Amino acid sequence: MQLGRCATIHRRPARSQAIDKSKKIPDKKVWVSWIPASEAKAGTINSGFRYGQEIAIVCDPKGGLYALSNKMPPTGQPTTFAKFGEKGTVVEPVTLTEFSLKTGKQVGTWCPSPIGRLLIGRLTTPSDIPTFPVRKQGGSVQVQINVNAKAQFETKYWRGILDAQGKVDGGYY
Repeated sequence: MQLGRCATIHRRPARSQAIDKSKKIPDKKVWVSWIPASEAKAGTINSGFRYGQEIAIVCDPKGGLYALSNKMPPTGQPTTFAKFGEKGTVVEPVTLTEFSLKTGKQVGTWCPSPIGRLLIGRLTTPSDIPTFPVRKQGGSVQVQINVNAKAQFETKYWRGILDAQGKVDGGYY
């Protein structure tokens, strides 16, 4: 196409890119390779990010394999910063709250550290860490996740591609 002084530019009509919120996106549980099996050594915590989810692969000192969210309540510290407890637990580094590796439930006192008792423990309610099914398959560690979780989350907030004026409907102010 050659543009000259009398060139005509054709514009397409604006179309809405909004997501139809009336359609519910179903869960879709899939085994996803997370880390190489060689990285899952006893006493290590590794993490990976897939499908909008960050998950920590925890291999306890006894060799047990677990998958937990990589955000520990109540501070949101990465699970990769946690230390191993004595009862099959991981310990959140700021508040010293312990969580079960098997269930993700809080074990013992909520926020037992001085900072936790004075500040954080009074402002938050006890909560658990989400856990996921995990397995070694071939040369990798796999986690069973809902691969539609990100899309499900975005249907509550995301409205679609914005036009030049920052609107999704193509209309004018």
